[in-house]
Amino acid sequence: MSTAARSAGPVALTTLFTTGLVVLAAAFQATAGALPFVERVAGLALAGSAAYLLDDAAVQMTAVVPQGLWRRRAPGVGAGVVLLAVAWLGVALVLQWRDARPPLAESSGELLVMVLVAVAAAAVSFRLGEPEPGAFVAPLLVVLGLGVTIGESVVGFPIFLTGAEPTPARFAGWGAAGVVAVMIIVFAGRDGAGEPERVMRAAAGRV
Repeated sequence: MSTAARSAGPVALTTLFTTGLVVLAAAFQATAGALPFVERVAGLALAGSAAYLLDDAAVQMTAVVPQGLWRRRAPGVGAGVVLLAVAWLGVALVLQWRDARPPLAESSGELLVMVLVAVAAAAVSFRLGEPEPGAFVAPLLVVLGLGVTIGESVVGFPIFLTGAEPTPARFAGWGAAGVVAVMIIVFAGRDGAGEPERVMRAAAGRV
């Protein structure tokens, strides 16, 4: 199995599982009241799964190839992006069927920023020597997202764009988070002296 297929595999499983849960929730909920929360959880799960796109179990072989991180990971990242986009479209269609779909632009913007944050965290972890960052970045993003969801309901201060009528300040905040995540991704993906050695040493230490 290719490295691209291995890295996109967890994303494929997450998209299938998440879409299936949304379909079940929409089909068996008597009312649509719980579906916005289901959509939030689905978005967090999909975004978190993007962290698996940088996993490289065969890093001891691939890290010695004279290519930068993103050129090595491009096939898997491309496949993962397609899977996430298709899954998100499916979730939106299911919620539209139950008249519970949040504003498409705002919810898609949230998903994009969360995906960028997940990939940025995974890229930093990979550069620091973790060859498979998805296993802890993905659940961490979901837990943090759920914590923010609970927190904003407790304090009555919306943070997510879909939590209430979006304001310019919240748009700016999410936009800034996306820009920072992109900057981190670019920086962490640069070729750096010692990066392959650090990652290979970490992988060797697990054997």
